[in-house]
Amino acid sequence: MKGSAVFVNIGRGDLVKEEVLIEVLQNREIAHAILDVFDPEPLEKGHPFWRMENVMVTPHLSSKSSEYLPRTFSIFEKTCMNSWIDGKDFINVIDLLKGY
Repeated sequence: MKGSAVFVNIGRGDLVKEEVLIEVLQNREIAHAILDVFDPEPLEKGHPFWRMENVMVTPHLSSKSSEYLPRTFSIFEKTCMNSWIDGKDFINVIDLLKGY
């Protein structure tokens, strides 16, 4: 990545090797990191990310917007409530073997 790059993780905390990210940030190999997810969560009190000037920690709310609740209710209505009322199987069911 370029030295001016900003790394953003809003996906999964375990996708990032935190020790490597800390090193490249400390060495200014990249400019900044914006982090919404961690492994483990919540981010520990004494974690270096809290003290780093070139890191922005957000409270796992990257998807929060003015449309968040309306979309959530719409998805619930279409995927859960209507299926339950109609006696049909739910869609978007969590597959515990896959972990999502």
